[in-house]
Amino acid sequence: MRLDVGGSEVYAYTGTRPVDPAKPAVVFVHGAANDHSVWLLQSRYFAHHGWNVLAVDLPGHGRSGGAALTSVEAIADWLPAVLDT
Repeated sequence: MRLDVGGSEVYAYTGTRPVDPAKPAVVFVHGAANDHSVWLLQSRYFAHHGWNVLAVDLPGHGRSGGAALTSVEAIADWLPAVLDT
């Protein structure tokens, strides 16, 4: 899934399932120097067991554009914008 967050493209892996607003959601966030693929097994498991999944690529990582965020606090500030989108 590709999202426009603040003018930058953000990629979120959904475990091969479409997002269903009626289902609960789990969000996976990778660490430094990684991307959504570190969560592939967990993402697919939850997506195939009744959950919406968003395994996001942080800005400047994987398939997401933009400059990399420089602190955990910056990531925490960025995540609500992703979820609102």
